Amino acid sequence: MNISEDELEQRLRAMFADERLDLPPPGDASAAIVAGAGRRRRRRRNLQAVTGAAAAVVVVAAGLTMVRIHTEDGTAVMSADGTDISVKPPENLTQGRPPQPSTPGPTGTQSIEVAAPPGTTTPKPSRPVSSHQPTALPSVSTGPLLAADGFGRLKLGMSEAEVTAQSVTLSEAQTGASCTVYKADGSGVPATASVVISKAVGLVVVTPDVVAHTAEGVGAGATKEQVLAAYPTAKDETGGVVAPASAAADYHFLLGDAGVAQTSLMSVNQDCAG
Repeated sequence: MNISEDELEQRLRAMFADERLDLPPPGDASAAIVAGAGRRRRRRRNLQAVTGAAAAVVVVAAGLTMVRIHTEDGTAVMSADGTDISVKPPENLTQGRPPQPSTPGPTGTQSIEVAAPPGTTTPKPSRPVSSHQPTALPSVSTGPLLAADGFGRLKLGMSEAEVTAQSVTLSEAQTGASCTVYKADGSGVPATASVVISKAVGLVVVTPDVVAHTAEGVGAGATKEQVLAAYPTAKDETGGVVAPASAAADYHFLLGDAGVAQTSLMSVNQDCAG
């Protein structure tokens, strides 16, 4: 039996429009639908809760990993169970640099050389003081005193007449062009002495016949070292040492094997002895 497509369509519409084909809903359909919708909502909430818990676990695990990593670097401040801890990083650890190996400290009597800060001057070590010092000069009081200005009553600068007026006898004259050498003795002098008198400036040299001593304690037997200790500005001369007695006169010490063997007093400005 052949029918057209239009007729087939009309029959199908009539069949579907037949009320006998309708299925009436049961009486509890509304409650079942509401219950089903509630079950679906609860399943969605449970699924969301599980998903959130899983994400939280991942975050916590990542956080614990960070704490563990920081602890290895020495900068962690919280442990895995949430308790606060304080971990001090090594003192030689600086940001961005690995810890440097510590240098072992000195042991025993090992010496340490400390570098001076830049811009400072390192003081030089002081030299040890020499233990060799001039020998202490014993006070020499033997023999007559030859003062810085004369011998007894004789004073540098006196004329021949002034010398003889001091109870001094002049003898054994050795006359030169401008000066005369005499032997002087008498109560005016502590001991016999050779003197030189200039016609122009008077008495210029006094040399006692015995070794006299000076006010500084230099006398018979004093060494050159002792003379220099008493007169730091003394200078060498032929056969001995010359030292200042005053601004106007010098001491001339003749040195022998046993030390000072003769002492003379000589004016600085004179035209007799050189």
